[in-house]
Amino acid sequence: MSKKLKILAVVLSIVIMSVMAAGCQNNQGGTTDTATPPANTNEDTPATTDTDTTQVGGKIAVLRNMTNSDHTAQFFAGCISEGEAFGYKVDTFMSDGDDVKMQDLMEQALNQDYDIWIVSHANEGYQYDLVSRAVDKGIKVTGFDCAGEHVPGVTYTSQDDKSLASISLDAMIEKAQENGAELPVKFIEVNILGMILPFDIRHSVIEEYIDAGKLESLQTVSPNPAGDIYTDCYNAISAAMKTYGEGEIYGIWAASSFFLDGVVDALNDANRNDVAITAVDISDTEIQRLINVSDYYCCAAVDPYVIGLVNVRAGVSKVLGLDTPEILNFPAVGIFAAQLNANDTMATLYNYFPDFGSSDLLLTPELEKAKVK
Repeated sequence: MSKKLKILAVVLSIVIMSVMAAGCQNNQGGTTDTATPPANTNEDTPATTDTDTTQVGGKIAVLRNMTNSDHTAQFFAGCISEGEAFGYKVDTFMSDGDDVKMQDLMEQALNQDYDIWIVSHANEGYQYDLVSRAVDKGIKVTGFDCAGEHVPGVTYTSQDDKSLASISLDAMIEKAQENGAELPVKFIEVNILGMILPFDIRHSVIEEYIDAGKLESLQTVSPNPAGDIYTDCYNAISAAMKTYGEGEIYGIWAASSFFLDGVVDALNDANRNDVAITAVDISDTEIQRLINVSDYYCCAAVDPYVIGLVNVRAGVSKVLGLDTPEILNFPAVGIFAAQLNANDTMATLYNYFPDFGSSDLLLTPELEKAKVK
């Protein structure tokens, strides 16, 4: 078993245990009902604040404002793998998509001896303040898909969300036209506007397509992020299939593949195979869904494992005093059902996409020398 798969297996098991043990929290896992980081278990390791030092190793906090998902597990696995390669102990935390919990996590992490923060999906209204306080304390910070004003000295990374949207929307239009649709293609959007910045950016592309006469939005399904997303999506799509018959709707687009469980089951139960499905964000679950669901045509994605790797590299580079970019965008690709086979997993996508599974991004010679394993 490869190192990546071993780490991912550990992360997945931790995520599952965190769900089963509501209210409990573990180091290298996530949070469920509590937002309290663990007590300091490494008091002999002081925080590294000297940007000219070549000493690495210490503690990294990965703070993610998202819910449990395969995508989150892959992201955590990348952070853990690369962090341990530089001699760091990596603690991962989730706020379950709750901004109040996320702020609590960040507040309490300020009182721990973390050398590096990887902050994922912190939102406008608190991101700048809390990250600024971390930087002032000497913590090296990178932010992934964060909203709000940028803090000087922090590297902000993101997926190319406009490309993710355009790749998946173009694929939906292509498949719909194969099914007999004419422009503008009538479709349903599944999205939660205002939840995180990437969802809003992806929606802005839809608005451009509507203005260009490529799409006609029949409705937007917005599940409650604090509720039962599966049931919300299932019920909304089931009702829509009773409203729109064959020839009245040609596509369903999801801002996150996390929404597709309820969508696909609703279509199956309605015996509808005339609606093209496309989405954003890949995982092992999505690979199998692409293979097994005939109308699931394309998933636009960046490898979340690589995102984790690169964010850690940016943080360690800051510890070493190396130059790091203020902004870094990860290019997106379209993963089509037709190019996959039954044996494909996240570990085999490198056969089709060279930036999956590993990457040399930000891996400078100085950084390579700092690795301990």
